[in-house]
Amino acid sequence: THTHTEREREREREHKMPLSDAYADFLAVLSPAALGATAMIYSNIHCLGIMNKPRYALKGFEHPYKPWTDAHNDEKSYRGYKASMNQVEWLVYSVPLYTFAVAFSPALPKVGHIGPWLCLPLALLYAKGNVDYMKGYMLSAKDRMPGFKLRTLTVRLMLGMLLGGVGCFLLQRNKIVTLN
Repeated sequence: THTHTEREREREREHKMPLSDAYADFLAVLSPAALGATAMIYSNIHCLGIMNKPRYALKGFEHPYKPWTDAHNDEKSYRGYKASMNQVEWLVYSVPLYTFAVAFSPALPKVGHIGPWLCLPLALLYAKGNVDYMKGYMLSAKDRMPGFKLRTLTVRLMLGMLLGGVGCFLLQRNKIVTLN
């Protein structure tokens, strides 16, 4: 039995891949990107449920959704559908923007050591703005604006963090200035 245990331990060691320090550091920077991107994506998924509630309440509703037919002609459902399409469009641009902002934020002076985690609240606020946008738009076009403004503000801040991070990285990498 002792030999059997030794063989099992050896097999375990062979299958374990220890993380290199560089890879562990990479994952540490990427962790807030993974969490934030997940929150942003999930907000879209959550909004699909919000959008579908009034649609499924329509008598005789069947897929596919056809807003031009009398059976599917419901303002709330249609505005939810339009909001959902808008959310998909924004998400396609926002997730890469956010991910790169996280990746380059360690180059920012003074806050670089926590830069990736400073980006996470932006993703969470984006997700909140996204849900507020859907709920508001389903009420009226005017009611969508608070969520739209919050989401837009977070995207602008992400863009600022990204451009600042890239700029600081390039300045330091090319030995133009020492910032940290």
